[in-house]
Amino acid sequence: MTTDDFRRDLNAICKAADSGYLLQVVREGSREPLAETDLSHWPDWPAFPADAAHAAGCELVMLGYMIWPDTATSDSLLGWRPLHGQQAWSAKVGTFAQLQAAGI
Repeated sequence: MTTDDFRRDLNAICKAADSGYLLQVVREGSREPLAETDLSHWPDWPAFPADAAHAAGCELVMLGYMIWPDTATSDSLLGWRPLHGQQAWSAKVGTFAQLQAAGI
């Protein structure tokens, strides 16, 4: 196992775009996305409802990432939290290898 297996510095950001949403995975302290997908087929929501949180989680799996299970708490929406001052939500994510190394 490498040090990267235990790092929890990846964030998924689902933010409003011109049409729908943009889902990105970025490392903390970086603006360069490690993965990105355009969710233009999603409607423009004024908020981030539970079905959007679930769908974004499914899209993350397709990109090779998952939300850390321990971040899905009562003060989050399936692990997603609003980014203050932005029309965006974020979640702590890991690669499949990271989650497996953590015993998940």
